[in-house]
Amino acid sequence: MTGLVLLLVILAILGAGVAVGLSRRKRNPFTNQQFVSEWEQRMRAVEASLGWRFVAEDQGFQERVPHVGRMLEADRSRVKFQLVGQWRGVPVLAVEVVLRTDNVVTHEFRTYSAVVVPRPMPGPWVLISPREDSVWGIFEQFTLTGDPVFDQRYEVRRANPAFATALLGSGLTQALLHDPRAAGVALAFDEHALAAVVPGHLVQAPLGHLADLLLDLGGRVPWQALPRG
Repeated sequence: MTGLVLLLVILAILGAGVAVGLSRRKRNPFTNQQFVSEWEQRMRAVEASLGWRFVAEDQGFQERVPHVGRMLEADRSRVKFQLVGQWRGVPVLAVEVVLRTDNVVTHEFRTYSAVVVPRPMPGPWVLISPREDSVWGIFEQFTLTGDPVFDQRYEVRRANPAFATALLGSGLTQALLHDPRAAGVALAFDEHALAAVVPGHLVQAPLGHLADLLLDLGGRVPWQALPRG
């Protein structure tokens, strides 16, 4: 009798383990072949529409835009997908980053997509982020620009006040306020690259619009006239 009870207990434990494993498998979309197939189709559609290609090799996102990489905690384990290509004759990198945001009760994961192009001239970093996205305020306090409309919509963080003032005063604030492509976009003037970052997955992000926005903004900035220190 004792042996039968012990056998029943073991079978119950094994059954519970199988049930947990199956439930976890069900919750993980990448174990669902239909989901994987649909995901691959969307990736291929993105490649075809942009002329870019998905790559498995690390493209050094955190090294290209170190300030953005630090804020998004974008080490290699957090960069999930990468696209490389050309846009208007300029090399482009697009990545999807999974950011872990913790609070006292839960662990939450948020996904961001970023497009990166070379900066025409290196210099101090400036980050312009939407006020409604609090993820950008973890490390540095923002600085008001004095433009009430702009300050209501964006937060500015910078290393060099003179450079940031000159950059924003070159017409950048008005350009961002009146360009619909900039709505909800965080813009980074990192030391050697420009980046546009939006919440959401890579296959859903308006990558072409973000690349155009970066190149248009980069083309209108009077880089030679800005402070370099």
